[in-house]
Amino acid sequence: MASTLKRDPSIDLMRFIGLTLIILAHLYMPKEWVLFQFRTFDVPLMIFTSGLAFSGKNTGAYIPFIFKRTLRLIIPVYIFVSLYMLFCPFLHEHGWLKDFNMEIVKGTYALRLNPSIGYVWIIRIFLMVMLVTPLLIKIEKKVTNRFAFYGILACMLAIQVGLRIWSKGFRSESQLTNILVKDWVAYIFGYSSIFLMGLRFRKCEWKEKLAVIVVLAAAMGAMALLMESPNGNRFFFMNDFKYPPHAYFLVWGALISCILWATAKWWTFVLNNSLFVFIGQNTIWIYLWHIPFVNIFLYGPLDGYPYPVRYICIYAASVAIYAIQYNIVKAIERKWPKNPVTRYFVG
Repeated sequence: MASTLKRDPSIDLMRFIGLTLIILAHLYMPKEWVLFQFRTFDVPLMIFTSGLAFSGKNTGAYIPFIFKRTLRLIIPVYIFVSLYMLFCPFLHEHGWLKDFNMEIVKGTYALRLNPSIGYVWIIRIFLMVMLVTPLLIKIEKKVTNRFAFYGILACMLAIQVGLRIWSKGFRSESQLTNILVKDWVAYIFGYSSIFLMGLRFRKCEWKEKLAVIVVLAAAMGAMALLMESPNGNRFFFMNDFKYPPHAYFLVWGALISCILWATAKWWTFVLNNSLFVFIGQNTIWIYLWHIPFVNIFLYGPLDGYPYPVRYICIYAASVAIYAIQYNIVKAIERKWPKNPVTRYFVG
């Protein structure tokens, strides 16, 4: 895969911010809190950052690319989930897991939001975007006219709104059809638009970046004034529009993502240290390791601790146990450098 752009540590720091906020979301703090609503740009930020990382690159032949990327995403998740499932009956028996049955197991391996152990649905989002990544890269390269390009983005967001409305009322006798529509089709255009924006935004000059941010801010302000969530909430309740994503939720994610990237040179020096870069380069496994600790600190005997204490403990434990795993893997690779297995235990 030939790259025309050098690796930028700012991308790792963007991933660090995204992961930090996603773990924060899993504390299940009150939805009325400003912090809970503000951090809802976390998942769009991760997709936007993937677009930044692919910007200026070629994926090569479609099938080899999809095969390689699918293995890179699925194998770590299935390894972790399979091991975690062995402990789920114990966790459930002791009240550290809300539910556990065969539907939970099947939903987890299908990367569903519900029913499942939770938290693995984001991997499905990355898989979904990965399937159309070669197409999105071609679109970004071929559509050089700015108005045409941003018009395509606007159309994708409009289609996503329609898909959200349609999927909410969709019912089929086929469980497979329901899963395809509600878990895949209802998400594809929205998150693909965020990825596509990341592809272009890395190449933009400052004036174009500023113009995009102004338009997104205006759109966000208008939607905040006009829209009412299904729960009757008004004004910046973006999380109510997350499953599946509405343009309101996606525009908020795109706006903050664009602001972060446009201002990266002014804030990255604050976060640019080895720990944060390490976290940003190893988001998959740190994310996976946070799952059991969330259950322990939310549903186990430690659930009474204040939010900041639980958050620090969950995050620190996830990073610490992965750091041990990382060092073990690197030691194995030094002894057997060409083994095909260890690559799936880091990243």
